[in-house]
Amino acid sequence: MEINLLDLADNFGCDHREFSNTFREFYETLDLSYETLSESERDQVLLEILHKLENDTQIIGHPDRTQVWYEGWKENLDDFLKNKAIEEIVPKFIRPNKIVRYNGNFIKPSNPYFERDFAKLIQIYCYHQFIKNYSVENVYEFGCGSSFNLMTMANLREEGDSEIDFYGSDFVQSSVDLCNELGKHYKINLKGFRFDMIKPDRRRKIKKNSAVFTFGAIEQLRSQFKDFILYLLENRPKVCFHIEPTMENYDPDNLFDYLQIKFHKKRGYTQGLLPYLQQLEEEGKLVIVKEKRLNFGSKFMEGYHLYVWEMEW
Repeated sequence: MEINLLDLADNFGCDHREFSNTFREFYETLDLSYETLSESERDQVLLEILHKLENDTQIIGHPDRTQVWYEGWKENLDDFLKNKAIEEIVPKFIRPNKIVRYNGNFIKPSNPYFERDFAKLIQIYCYHQFIKNYSVENVYEFGCGSSFNLMTMANLREEGDSEIDFYGSDFVQSSVDLCNELGKHYKINLKGFRFDMIKPDRRRKIKKNSAVFTFGAIEQLRSQFKDFILYLLENRPKVCFHIEPTMENYDPDNLFDYLQIKFHKKRGYTQGLLPYLQQLEEEGKLVIVKEKRLNFGSKFMEGYHLYVWEMEW
């Protein structure tokens, strides 16, 4: 089996002709072939998930996790300072040679870096659809981690495109230091700053004509996201997009989805973001322009659901 452009268009909820030349060119370099699992292999994966649900002790948002995140991004920072190689900023939790979820099944990709490369397709798609097409002058990622997303997007700018300033924020200093180091080393408009999404600093203003995004960051807030969304509304960005796991998109009567729901709840990942945005839309405070489950993720859950919103001007 192989994922083609029509499959990807279905994943992204668009017509394949909407894909940029850059998206198509990168797609052509990839091996997106895969095998479906045998019955015994699928049973083994389900058993592993059940064991994980029974024995996993990680609690999202626990105070101990602050040090874990600091050390994790410091590892990326130290590796980059040592080798000055862009490959060193790939988050360590994107691991090679893993079973992944795709279109309601577990699959075994031929490409050991399938998740990393699929994530880059998402980055390219979002850049062209929600940054370039909106003609923004500034891009902010909140919860930028290793700046993996920002560096891809900063390098997508083509000759003749308008200048864009990129900003990355995170709640631990090692992430901010890595962001600033990358901007300095590659001589690009990329700067980092410290920011707590649970307790937003209202003195930190978002510049006019900006795009704002999160990529697996609100998931870590343990559902304490309302002040952050209100902070965004106060600053009136031109467009916001989120790539986040979204439990509300799962079908509890489907085993494949039911196990994701259980894992999502067991870990304590954020719930309610999409319903809250829908509530704000009903109140006339924003307009949701896209909402799509991408039907892709890791063995334990799909971390990739895309929703995009604007404010009426």
